Formats: sequence, C-alpha cells, structure tokens
Amino acid sequence: MCSIFGSFDKSKIGELAVLNQHRGTFSYSLTQDKRTCKDFGEFDPLVIDTVKSTNSYMIGHVQAPTGGMVEDFNRIHPTSIGSSLLWHNGLLTPRGIKHLQDSLKVEESFDTKLLHEHLVKNNFTGLSEIEGLFTCVLKLGEDYYIFRTKHGKLYVNDNLDISSEKFEGSKCINYDTIYKMDFERMKLMEVSYFKTKRFNYIIEGEL
Repeated sequence: MCSIFGSFDKSKIGELAVLNQHRGTFSYSLTQDKRTCKDFGEFDPLVIDTVKSTNSYMIGHVQAPTGGMVEDFNRIHPTSIGSSLLWHNGLLTPRGIKHLQDSLKVEESFDTKLLHEHLVKNNFTGLSEIEGLFTCVLKLGEDYYIFRTKHGKLYVNDNLDISSEKFEGSKCINYDTIYKMDFERMKLMEVSYFKTKRFNYIIEGEL
C-alpha cells in the first residue's frame, strides 16, 4: 500500500501527510515543480519547510512497496521520463507486467516505471489492457492528470487538494475516468475513459 496527496497549500500538505502516513513508512517524497525531496523512512515533516511559498502545486507520496523492499532511490516516486512525472499507488499483476514488457519491448520490472513508459508512449490508450490496480497522478509538461481503477481510491475537494485517504470536504473521483486538473478554474475536466481489467488477485479492502 502507498499513498498520494497534493495541494497548493503547505499547511494542507502537512495535514494530509499525517493522514496518509500509515499507508507507507518505507520511503517518501515531496515534489514541487521539477524539484523532488525524497528519502527512506517515514515522511519527514521538516521537508515541507524547504518548499518555496509559491503558487506551484505540491505532491507528496509515501511508499510501502508491493514489489519488495528494494532500497533504491530510483524506485521512490515519482518516476521521471523526460519532463513527465508519475506517482502510482497500487500493483500490477505478473501478467500485467509481462504485457507491458512485451508491448514496450523492454526488460524493466518496476511496475510504476513500466506504466509510466506506457503513458508516455501511448498516452491513455491501452489502459484497459493492463491487468492490475492503479491510482495515479501524471504530470505532462505543466498539466496534471489523475485517474484510478475500480479498486483504487483518490479523494479531491473544491481546492483540488487530493489524498488517498478521505478528508473533510472531499469526495472520491470516479474510477475508469481520466481527469485533467484545471487549476485556473479549480475543477476537474474529464478527458478520457478506460475500463478496469479484471484479474484473480484477492484484494482485502481497497488501495
């Protein structure tokens, strides 16, 4: 289990970090623009003090890896390809990973990086063919997109604060729907759709 949270407001980031901390204590990160602070262990609230007081959106991530406790800084979210970033909560099945390896013609085994490479190459086309669960925030250029499969969770409020854990004034985004975060009008814009691919993993609760 992992968690994603985001806000324009530093105090809100701190509040959401506390709310989501129980979902991952292996590693953490906090990203603003192109700058990411990351380390292993529980989310360090002091890292929030290093964030500039600007109008830039911030995204935090805490991680409890589903693919093994590999202490590798490259596996701390977000993954980075060119100018794009991906934060991911969930897991892909072995068949889902093999599908992406074959379609991308790569040997990469890190599911988040594979999913990111797919999104960079194919945009949102083909998400319905990927077996697994995923809740994601994708940054392409200056634009942010959010989406989840049926068993994922991501909550949002009117300020476009987001969190894997429900918080006051928030509601869960629809599954199988790609939303662009329109920061000018402070609303979510539906831009595409897909269908969660069924699989045989036993899931306790929701991710």
